[in-house]
Amino acid sequence: MGFSARLSRSAIQGLLIAVGLGAATIAAWWALYRQQSAMYALPMDRMWMPPTGTWRWSLTDFGLTASMWWIMMLAMMLPVVTPMALLIARIDRGRNSEARIGLPAFLLGYVMLWLGFGLIATLLQWQFHRLEWLTPMMNARYSAVSSAILIAAGFYQFTPWKIACLNHCRAPMGFLLTHGRPGGGGGLRLGLHHGFYCVGCCWAEMLVMFAVGVMNVLWMALITLAILAERYVPGAHAIIRKAIGITLIAWGGTLALI
Repeated sequence: MGFSARLSRSAIQGLLIAVGLGAATIAAWWALYRQQSAMYALPMDRMWMPPTGTWRWSLTDFGLTASMWWIMMLAMMLPVVTPMALLIARIDRGRNSEARIGLPAFLLGYVMLWLGFGLIATLLQWQFHRLEWLTPMMNARYSAVSSAILIAAGFYQFTPWKIACLNHCRAPMGFLLTHGRPGGGGGLRLGLHHGFYCVGCCWAEMLVMFAVGVMNVLWMALITLAILAERYVPGAHAIIRKAIGITLIAWGGTLALI
């Protein structure tokens, strides 16, 4: 009965974590969908759009753009980190309180890295608007810019940095065995460590949003599925990584020729 009770509690705890992360993911996707719908439903005079000149950006413009990127990062990356979160919760159940990693602190560190990336993307978008590379609707204005982004993101798929970061992200148990030992810095440091590799693995794929439309929810979903596939499809990560790279390069090359 004791083992059965512990197993039951373990299953319930894992289910609660999965439901919590799933609910946060759904809420983020719903917020993105509402933002995209509002962009096309509201009259132009009632719609917020990022100003084109950098000197015209107010703190409100920065805040709204950053919040859009932060919600986007949560929507796209919470599903990616969920397997790691469930593994940490399972490991912590077998440890005493002093040796536990601490899932909330881990998630905080991980999310902090992606929120930092969202801030960098905001500053990059600010400059893209200054150069008039993006329309007020946050779509790419010139095919040459889209082509360059797609080709660069495609080539990154074949770099040693991408391969190293992807190998790290594909081996959560190995990462926890190496860095999740008692006294290894706690959950916050571990989350920052894992988030660093995760950003290193996915940043180029995220920047594809500048080529397909910053607020294009369909493409956000497709990029998320691509990231999940190259990490978690058993035995096919190298093929998927290369296929994504070749597709992006071919797509960008085609745009360059149009």
